[in-house]
Amino acid sequence: MKKAALFVSGLLLSVLASAPAMAEVVRVKVVARVIQAVDMQGALNGKIVPGSRMNGTYVYNTNTPNGSPTPDIGQYHPYVNEARMRFAAGGFVFENVQPTQEIYISVGAEGPSSMGAFVMSSSDNKPLSNGTTVNDIRVEFFGSGSVTQSTALPTVAPTLANYGTKEITITGPGLSYFISADIEAAELIVADAVEISPAAGSFLPNQHFDAALTLPRNSNVVNVIAKANGAPLPIGYPGYCSLVPPPNSAGRPAVLCPAADAVLPQAAGAPIEWTVELSNGAILTETVNWTLQQ
Repeated sequence: MKKAALFVSGLLLSVLASAPAMAEVVRVKVVARVIQAVDMQGALNGKIVPGSRMNGTYVYNTNTPNGSPTPDIGQYHPYVNEARMRFAAGGFVFENVQPTQEIYISVGAEGPSSMGAFVMSSSDNKPLSNGTTVNDIRVEFFGSGSVTQSTALPTVAPTLANYGTKEITITGPGLSYFISADIEAAELIVADAVEISPAAGSFLPNQHFDAALTLPRNSNVVNVIAKANGAPLPIGYPGYCSLVPPPNSAGRPAVLCPAADAVLPQAAGAPIEWTVELSNGAILTETVNWTLQQ
């Protein structure tokens, strides 16, 4: 009996030990001070100079697999819609195109006699408001601290004290302009969940209903996308759905989608996956199960 109990206990421990780590969306908010701004062609109109403040966020998902062929470095290529870089300074916004497959992350673990490295970069970026091209957006940490303890994607914000290099760099085509900003503060963004109503249901062919997505407090929504079996549905924001301002002091805006039942035939019984992008860089996901009775 004792042997059987020990066997079961050992089996359970083995299963738990081999279970994969839960994926986690990591959102880091940073504040930086521009230390170098070279603008040979005047693309930035003199609006970004040394001493200018730069604010922004970078986002990734820890479910991204490590594609490195060697164990001493982690190389990650995030899935579409699971990573983002966005920084603002001098009235300009520097951010990647969404969706994109041109964000890459490298993580090198620090050692007793070697410094660690965390580099995240995007080469597929939106043009500036004046049409200027943005070639490369990059966040770099070199030294020792919380994001270089291993080659795994970190689940924490960087501790800045022991990183000799902790900067954001942005470059234009042919180095027509170059911005370097020293990161002075970094913190995790903890996002509330999005709530969808109705959360589930089985509906009659002539049963109509509206759908509502209640968003985190004090948030600003950029877009909402719905998919079934990976295919986009004709329901989302902006467009089919509309934004409803917060009705009370809770400060939770909502997105209202009238006659949401119209997408049920196209979904064909598959779960509907919602992706909500917020202006602070947060990307929230939620799945609902709406079925149409035949």
